[in-house]
Amino acid sequence: MNPVMPFHITISRQLGSGGSELGERIARRMKFAFMDRQILDHACQELGMNEEELGCREERIQGFWTRMLESFATGCPEYMPSLPPPRIISDKTLIDAEQRVLLRLAARGPSVIVGRGGFHALQGQACLLNVFVHAPRDFRIRRMIRYYGAADERAAEEMIDRSDADRERYIAHLSGCSWYDVRQYHLAIDMAIVGFDAAEQIIVSLAERLRAGRPCGPGHDAA
Repeated sequence: MNPVMPFHITISRQLGSGGSELGERIARRMKFAFMDRQILDHACQELGMNEEELGCREERIQGFWTRMLESFATGCPEYMPSLPPPRIISDKTLIDAEQRVLLRLAARGPSVIVGRGGFHALQGQACLLNVFVHAPRDFRIRRMIRYYGAADERAAEEMIDRSDADRERYIAHLSGCSWYDVRQYHLAIDMAIVGFDAAEQIIVSLAERLRAGRPCGPGHDAA
């Protein structure tokens, strides 16, 4: 008999869509662990760094020129030998650390996991309900100004465009798939249409039905 596997809800979300808030609501209602920034916190501890050093690298693959500039950081003539060299953490090192942390925390029991390619990292190792949360641009802009401190619509749009590009590259690097490929998810929710209360109810109802339906064994998910 296949061992029963833990159940997790993974949420991939566009910046400003409300995916993190929705995840917290679901975790609280289902009494699941909630994993978002905690994954970065644990990865920082594992790498011996602080969140300020790595927070800006979350779900982001550095571009070619950024890597080139970092590679020269300790070798340029102006570099002061008396100063400690800056620690340079590669994309692979950070991603590997976060994936190890994600798997370790997920093994403890049911959880709601926001971002970090959870739908890919846990594939075949848990029963999954994979959700993609998105919203129209104007909805996201309003939330960026209200909750993320964007100064105006232009600033909000720049943050959104940068985040979308970063997350698309991150998922492509991690899984070899497109972030927008709906085949990776069991459910996609437009938050501007559905709203938080209904989205919460839909996901919780589906999760409870799937959990009660049958135990998952290796190589299976919840759908």
